[in-house]
Amino acid sequence: MKNKLRLVIFSSTLHDGNSVMGSRLELLEGLRRFAELDIIYPSMLDTSAALNSQIDGGTRTGLTLEDSAHEKTLCFIATGGTEEIFRNYAEVLPRPVLLLSDGLHNSFAAAFEIKSYLAQHGIASTLFNAPLDENPDFYAELEESLFGKGAVADTLTPSDPLPRFPKNVVKAFEKTRIGLIGGASDWLIASGIDREAVSKTYGTTFLDIPLQELEEEFAATTDDTPELRSVVARTERFLTDDRTPAQLREAARMYLALRKLCTKHNLNALTLKCFGLLNSCRTTACLALSLLNDEGIVSGCEGDIPALWSMLYTRYAFGEPAFMANPSSSNRREWTIDFAHCTIPLSMVHGYRLPSHFESQTGIGIAGSVPSGRYRIIKLFGERLDQYYEATGDIIMNTNIPQRCRTQIRFRFSSEAEFDRFFRVSKGNHIILCRAAGPGAPSR
Repeated sequence: MKNKLRLVIFSSTLHDGNSVMGSRLELLEGLRRFAELDIIYPSMLDTSAALNSQIDGGTRTGLTLEDSAHEKTLCFIATGGTEEIFRNYAEVLPRPVLLLSDGLHNSFAAAFEIKSYLAQHGIASTLFNAPLDENPDFYAELEESLFGKGAVADTLTPSDPLPRFPKNVVKAFEKTRIGLIGGASDWLIASGIDREAVSKTYGTTFLDIPLQELEEEFAATTDDTPELRSVVARTERFLTDDRTPAQLREAARMYLALRKLCTKHNLNALTLKCFGLLNSCRTTACLALSLLNDEGIVSGCEGDIPALWSMLYTRYAFGEPAFMANPSSSNRREWTIDFAHCTIPLSMVHGYRLPSHFESQTGIGIAGSVPSGRYRIIKLFGERLDQYYEATGDIIMNTNIPQRCRTQIRFRFSSEAEFDRFFRVSKGNHIILCRAAGPGAPSR
């Protein structure tokens, strides 16, 4: 009997469908080597009556999934922005939930967030991450995992003990005022916190600021001021051929509008639901967040509070700016993980270009060249931000892969055990990367 594999494809409308699947022909062919492939989309699945029938914009066909020895269900997280869609269908997926990701279109990052969500809700899962290079061994190992002894859920590793914060760090958190502009992005399904508990523990102030307030400030900001002209003058030569000075001026207007909000609300830090600006302001905040970080206003994207908190910790504890990034691909043979995002403090790079923002192909993103050397990966997470993960390793190169965010680095862990531990700690999709002191550390 030939094995059958149901591939449930989760993808976001922010990504071009033809590009998403057209770049996965090798992946699909690899799966067909060992199983008869049945392509399924979430809208085809049968769900409970409690769910809105319009979820995912599709019509239910009543398809029910049930795994057996020769028939398995693999959920391909094809793009970022799919986490909320996945959550709506999680209850109808066979257990353990089998996740597949790869190194394109923020697939890997979304799968990490989904896996963390499943762990938080006591749902066993296994994540298989397809390497970008042609690696027949991966498909042989995947076949064995699916149809050999049976799928085994990943063993989760507890987080590290929370470091004892020095007095200067404690005092810095007490004085911190964080602006939450627009709330959190819908796809951060595993990254919520208990703000009241965190405020009580650390004395930090959280301020909810409607996205409309930023939009109004942006509309009131002209593109012909000395400050704006200064930003444009020092960055215009880094525009890529597909970007225009007019688009750069819009990105600079966003920077000035955000800085005015920081002054108005006396903010030390902010995180922004940046995708909400695409329609209303027709630009992105990637450049703005970069410039604010370099001015000491710690700024993160997507409304991700644990990621922002981790950035604050690196600033307060180590005096270092931080790169908030998505895991993009992995290579177990080399102990490497690629990370990418469309913004980074310019003080962390030794060269950069200004292309478009990746997912939307609009606005201005930052493609930075990050110096090689010793770095830390850090993440504080959990409902009370009392869980901690840290690893050290080396940035060994910058990559340039079109189907991922603009600043791209390859990070090599110090051992295979550290590489594996990265997968087993359920910390959500974003990580924070900063310089590490000691031999091999990059020069400032």
